[in-house]
Amino acid sequence: MKISILVPVYGVEAFIEACAEALFEQTYDDLEFIFVDDCTPDRSIEILRSVIDRYPQRKQQVHILRHDHNRGLGAARSSSLQAATGDFVMYADSDDIMSRDAVEKLFKRQQETGADIVSGAYQRLFADGRLSEPILPFHGNKDAMLRLMLAQNTIEHHVWGRLIRRSLHADGNIDFVEGINMAEDYSVMPRLLYHASSHATIDDVVTLYRENTTGTFFNWLNLKNIPSYLGANRAVGQYLSSHDTKRQYSFPFELGLFNARYHALRIGLTPQEINTHCPFPATIFLFRCCNLLFFHRPTKRLLRWTYLLIKHLYVKHLQ
Repeated sequence: MKISILVPVYGVEAFIEACAEALFEQTYDDLEFIFVDDCTPDRSIEILRSVIDRYPQRKQQVHILRHDHNRGLGAARSSSLQAATGDFVMYADSDDIMSRDAVEKLFKRQQETGADIVSGAYQRLFADGRLSEPILPFHGNKDAMLRLMLAQNTIEHHVWGRLIRRSLHADGNIDFVEGINMAEDYSVMPRLLYHASSHATIDDVVTLYRENTTGTFFNWLNLKNIPSYLGANRAVGQYLSSHDTKRQYSFPFELGLFNARYHALRIGLTPQEINTHCPFPATIFLFRCCNLLFFHRPTKRLLRWTYLLIKHLYVKHLQ
C-alpha cells in the first residue's frame, strides 16, 4: 500500500537535511513524499533539493508544492493532504527526524490490527544532542483516548508519529483550517479519532522530536496567536455538535474548553472576545456555574485550579 508522508517547510534550513535524509532512508518502499514550500525565506528548499539528488531511487516519489505567499502551517498541512494519493498518510515536521524503520513498523502493526490510526513512541531531541526517555503512546481504548484528548493536557494530540488512514479525512470531511497555525494538531486529531473505528499502538520510537526550536506551546500563547488556539477548539466543537448527537463527549470537551478560556483570559482577552472566537455556551451545570467566574477577573486563578482538580478527578475516573 502506498503511504504519503506530508511535510510543511518554512524556516528550517538548519534541520531540513536531517529530516529529509531520514525520510528517504525509510525501509518501507511504497512511499510518496509531499513537501509544501510555504514561501520559506531561507535556503530550506535549496537544501532539500540537494538531498533529493543524493537519493535517485526516491526522486520520482517526491513532490514539492509551493504556496504563492506565506499562508501558515494549517494551510501547508491542508495543501499536502489534498495532494496526497496514498492509502495512508503520515505527517512529519521538517525540524524532526523520523526513525528509519518507522513507516515499516507502523504499517506492520496496522496490517496486524486493521486499525485506522496507529501511534508510535517518540523521544525529545534537545539542542545539545541529548535524548529523553521514550514517551509511549496511550494504550487505552479509543473512547478513553478521545475523552482524555478532549480534556486537554492529559495525552498527546500531535498528528506526527502516527499512521492515519487517508479516507478518515475525506469521509469525515476533516481537514486542517487555514489560519489555525497553533494547535492545528488539536483541531484535527480528536475529529479523526472520533471518526476512526479503531486505534493501535507500537512502543517503538518513530520520531525524534526536536525540542525548543520554536518554544513551548504556552510560551507562545499571546494576543496574536490565541485566536488560533481558540479556533482549534471551535473546529472540534463544531464537529462534535454535528456528529456527537448523544452528547457522549460533552463533558470532556467542555472541560478542555475551560482550560482554553483560562489561557485566553490570562493573556488579556475579555470574556466577550473569547466567546466570539469560540462560541460554545456551557451545557453542563458544573461548567455553567464555573463560567460565571469568567466575568470576575480576580477569580481567574481559581478557575485554573478548578480545571486542574476536575481534570484530575476525571482522569482517575477513566482509569
